[in-house]
Amino acid sequence: MIRFENYEVAVVIVMTRFLEAIAIVLAIYLALKKYKLRYVIAPAGIVFLSVLTNLIGLIYREYFPVIASVNFLITALLLSLLVFYVVKNPEKTRDFTPPKETRCPVCNVLILREDELCTAKIGDYTYFFDTCHHLVQLLREPEYFLEKGSVFKGDIKEIFVKTKDTKRWKKLDNVKLVEENGKVVPYENPPQNAKVLDPKELLRGAQNVLGSR
Repeated sequence: MIRFENYEVAVVIVMTRFLEAIAIVLAIYLALKKYKLRYVIAPAGIVFLSVLTNLIGLIYREYFPVIASVNFLITALLLSLLVFYVVKNPEKTRDFTPPKETRCPVCNVLILREDELCTAKIGDYTYFFDTCHHLVQLLREPEYFLEKGSVFKGDIKEIFVKTKDTKRWKKLDNVKLVEENGKVVPYENPPQNAKVLDPKELLRGAQNVLGSR
């Protein structure tokens, strides 16, 4: 018959290993999806606090089963909330820094500054643009850039731009595109009387050409 002390230790070991496995899988997923470092290491912090709570619970052996069970549920809830938050708020949680030696597919210029950086995932490829104007050029003339070999055919999965007025990352279909001095610039709150373009119309037209179906 297993003694109560051994049962406590067994519970701690099993729950700790299980949570470690979840944290490792979650961290790998967030890293592969290019989320910011603090969100990648957050699962480890949550699991560390959980393990620490279980160890402290061993001091109060009489209540340990309750402490361990509640702690496990809270930890699982926190990990679930973390996943929900990062997936639902990619503008805040994703790392949009382009890899070194990345070039804009429209002008083929090496991207050195990120002031007007935009990114688009088309099919299995992620493209970075040095300006929103070049991104719009691609959306307006997808056939030309397909023939040129600048991009490959595939469904448009997501496009993010950095707005001029707030400097925040937003999904393209959540911004206002304004023509300024012959260039297209993204705004959250465009100037009054500005000529605004409909990004959703651009996306529909480009999807019809780039889409894999």
